[in-house]
Amino acid sequence: MGSKQEIFIEKLDRFIRKYYQNQLLRGLLLSIVLILSYFLIVSYTEYLLYFSVSVRTFLAIFSVLFFSLMIVKLIILPIIGLLQIGKRISYRQAISIITQYFPDLQDRLINTLELTELSAKSNSSGDSLLMASINQRMESIQLIPFRKAISFKSNLSYLKYLIIVFIAIIGTYIALPDMYSSSANRLVHFRKEYIAPADFKFVVNQDAMKAVRGSDFYLEVQTEGKYVPADVYLVSEGNQFLLKKKGSNRFSYLFRNVNREVSFFLKAGKITSLTYQLEILLKPGIKSFELTVKPPSYTKLPERKEQNLGDISVPEGSLLEWTIEGEDTNSVQVVFNDSLNRADSQDKDNTFLFSKNIFQKNNYQIYVSNEQFEKQLFANYTIDIIPDLYPQIQVSVVQDTLLPTAYYFKGILKDDYGFSKLRFCYFINDQLPVYIPLSLNRNLSSQEFYYAFDFANVDVSEGSHVQYYFEVFDNDGINKPKMSRSRQFSLLVPDSKQLYDLNTSIQDSISNRIEKGIDLSQSIQEDIKRLQKNMLDGTGDKWQQQQMFQQIDSKKKQLDELLNNIKQENAKKNQLSNSLGQKDSLLIEKQKQIEKLLENVMDDELQKLFEEFNKLAEDFKSEDLNKLGNQINMSFDDFQKQMDRNLSLLERYDIEARMNQIVDRIDKIADSQEEISDLGHKQEEKMNSQQVEESQKWDDLKKDLQNLLEKNSGISDPYQFQNPSEDLESISDMMKESKNFLEEGKNSKASKNMKATSKKQKSLAQKLNSNLSKSVSAQLTVDIDNLIRLMNNLMEFSFQQEAVLTDYKTVDYRNPLFVKMIEEQGGLKEEYLLIQDSLLSLSSHSPQVAALIGNRIFDIGNYLDQVLEEANSRRKIQANVTQQKVLTEVNELSLFLSEALKQLMEQMANAMPGDQIGDQKGGKPSFAGMQSEQQSLKKMLEEMIQEMKSGNGKNNSKEKLGKFLQRQEMFQQNLSEILQKGGVGDETENILREIMKMIDQTQSDISNFSINSNTINRQNRIISRLLEAENAQREKDFDKKRESNSGNIIKLSNPTEIFEYKRIRTDFEGVFDDSYVKMIDYYNKLYLDYMIKINND
Repeated sequence: MGSKQEIFIEKLDRFIRKYYQNQLLRGLLLSIVLILSYFLIVSYTEYLLYFSVSVRTFLAIFSVLFFSLMIVKLIILPIIGLLQIGKRISYRQAISIITQYFPDLQDRLINTLELTELSAKSNSSGDSLLMASINQRMESIQLIPFRKAISFKSNLSYLKYLIIVFIAIIGTYIALPDMYSSSANRLVHFRKEYIAPADFKFVVNQDAMKAVRGSDFYLEVQTEGKYVPADVYLVSEGNQFLLKKKGSNRFSYLFRNVNREVSFFLKAGKITSLTYQLEILLKPGIKSFELTVKPPSYTKLPERKEQNLGDISVPEGSLLEWTIEGEDTNSVQVVFNDSLNRADSQDKDNTFLFSKNIFQKNNYQIYVSNEQFEKQLFANYTIDIIPDLYPQIQVSVVQDTLLPTAYYFKGILKDDYGFSKLRFCYFINDQLPVYIPLSLNRNLSSQEFYYAFDFANVDVSEGSHVQYYFEVFDNDGINKPKMSRSRQFSLLVPDSKQLYDLNTSIQDSISNRIEKGIDLSQSIQEDIKRLQKNMLDGTGDKWQQQQMFQQIDSKKKQLDELLNNIKQENAKKNQLSNSLGQKDSLLIEKQKQIEKLLENVMDDELQKLFEEFNKLAEDFKSEDLNKLGNQINMSFDDFQKQMDRNLSLLERYDIEARMNQIVDRIDKIADSQEEISDLGHKQEEKMNSQQVEESQKWDDLKKDLQNLLEKNSGISDPYQFQNPSEDLESISDMMKESKNFLEEGKNSKASKNMKATSKKQKSLAQKLNSNLSKSVSAQLTVDIDNLIRLMNNLMEFSFQQEAVLTDYKTVDYRNPLFVKMIEEQGGLKEEYLLIQDSLLSLSSHSPQVAALIGNRIFDIGNYLDQVLEEANSRRKIQANVTQQKVLTEVNELSLFLSEALKQLMEQMANAMPGDQIGDQKGGKPSFAGMQSEQQSLKKMLEEMIQEMKSGNGKNNSKEKLGKFLQRQEMFQQNLSEILQKGGVGDETENILREIMKMIDQTQSDISNFSINSNTINRQNRIISRLLEAENAQREKDFDKKRESNSGNIIKLSNPTEIFEYKRIRTDFEGVFDDSYVKMIDYYNKLYLDYMIKINND
């Protein structure tokens, strides 16, 4: 393109820029005129008319749209044109505008523009013709000023309008100075309602136009102005409500239960107020909350949930979880005393969660907040703590009536949640406690327990002070288990003197009861005889007879109770001795045998007779009563004999036992003398006090020994004791001398004298023990001889009774010989009565015999009486049957006597000469006793040989042979038992088996009546071999000792049965178990206290 073409285009561009500049200037002037005019008109109109909110809103919207379009059209578009942004006027349009000012140039300008465009399209600089044409045309228009087509001065015409508007604004401002400010304010705040000035106006505190939802709102209105309206109405949603007048210019209205926003205005006549908006404030709150209580696991209490309950009592250590459902709430705070905790929101449904472990009483507050209210107190609550209380324990104790060292305990435990352990504790003097764990149900909060304990199993010395109690621990998992202790019990272990006195007291009581029992049985016999006489004579009426029956029955019950008391006291005495005193196996065996006799003193037959006797109280048959009364009287005769026998046995046993206790006490005092003598010079005061104490013990012992010897002299066949008076007085003098030495400060002499005293005391103890041992052994020998004699007599009686029975069967009862046979039977009865008396006498100091024969000796006598009665009545068949019973009973009695002889022989065989009774080995072979027995048998053989050689005493020799065989057989049985039990050495066993073979040969010789010098030599070898066996066994057992405590193994009774609470306990369990029935704590405590009270009652 040529340069002239570019000049042409550039001139057009400059024209277009001036065009938009002119448009912009015009737009600015016109916009100012229009805006000021619009402002003047609207302000003035609004000032005059007080446009309503809707009009002002419309004007606001219209103004925005109008001004926006005007500015875009008049200002923004010209600026865009100047900036050459977007579409602007074309060159042709520009030429069109230019030609309006230069009309003659229209064709030339258009042709030039077209040629220029054509030249640009052809892009051919070589087209000279076209270029020449363009240049020619350009030369004609080059000097024409296009810019004159647009004149800025043409816009001056808008200035006059602007001046007019300014003048109008200034004039109105001068005339109405507040018009623009007030109108502008109302137009700008077009949403706010304004009221045109009137004679009065309504005054309302709009800042207080807020009400909490659901609450009442009190509106107060006041009028200001020249005029006060009579009535003021509130207009809302087309409804009018009269306000209450409260003063000359004050009115009020109550909005009740406001739940939503309310729009209203006030009206009085034609005057209205602005429209007011009652704003609703959403107060934060809580719709509901759930409190979950999770007690500590050790309580075994279930988790519980409480709805809308803030005041609560919970176990200590519980975990509390709050689930709070808020209402218009965005924050919840829980404040415990002085600590602040915020409940965190866990989800979007306005739910808040909070948890806390509670260990003490707490007051807490719940605060809620939202954007409108900050920290509003919702509620104030209290959490009370249910502390884990100390466990409670109550214990009752019962002493065993038979075993004084045994105690039975019943305890009641209660706790709020359960237990961890229970234990029995005891301590001796000042030693450390010993703990014995006991079982219990850990999960039951209220329970009973039973326990039995024998203090004989505790290593206590005499005079020791034992204290004992129970401890129970709860299962407190928060503060560690708490312990409660029962009341403390005490046991004072009696010393040897106290034990001796107690045994003496019990024995005296038993003796008195036995004598009273004999007297009571005699009284019953006399009453039965009087009743028989009364019924035979017919002197009494039925009422008197009934009274006599009742009196007899009452005495029988007294007798039963008395016998039961005797058994209990004797058992108590025995157990006391065994647990705290003697350990002598032979004495313990005697205890058992005497106990057995006391158990069977009132046999079943006598009980049955009394049952039949009581039945007769209704029928009053004199014949039956007479017969039954005679039977009862006979049984009571036997009963009295048994009681006399038992009394004798008890007295003899008591003397043995008490003498052993005396010996033991002497040994202890002797030991104490030794200990005191070793105290030395530095402990003079202690030596003095102990010597005084031992002297007192010795004085007491002297009195007890003298009383015991006096009692011994009063029994039949007393034990043979040397008079110890001289030794007792000598020892007393020596102890006084030691005391005097101590008082004079001569401690060395006192110690020497005490040692001498101790030796003399031990010597006295050995002497007394030896006397008792020898006396018992001598009595045992006599008993064996008497028993053998009685067995032979009983065997002879059996033969004679069998002969009479045979004759009875062959002779008719009408035959005169039958009467002679009755006389023979009577003679046999008299013979048996002698045997019976002898057996009673023997059993009165041999409990082995008494325990084995029992009541059989009386049964045989009763059968013999029955035989005579039946024979005299000529009831031959019945008499024969009864005679057969006599033979059967006699044979059984013979067997039992053989067993009794065997036991006595064993006791004799086991008795070691010179040994103490308490040291017998019970079960070990006593070879010295065996040798003694064989020496005795050898002597019998020599006597029989002499008699057989002389030809005299054939019958007597047969009797001796029978005795010899019997004793030899028992000896052989003893050897067999020793071999079966074992405990002997191999050498000893071989010797004993050799002796067994030699005894068999001797028995064969005797059975064949082939007794000669070989028999005597064999007997000598038996004695010699026994000596060898003794030596062999002594070598084996030289360093061995065996202690037998079998008499002390006492099986404790079931402690549950000891307590007589079984019925109450059943009722207690039958009511209900509070472990399964849940009650609030107050009533639960009352319930437990009540149940424990009735259980203890």
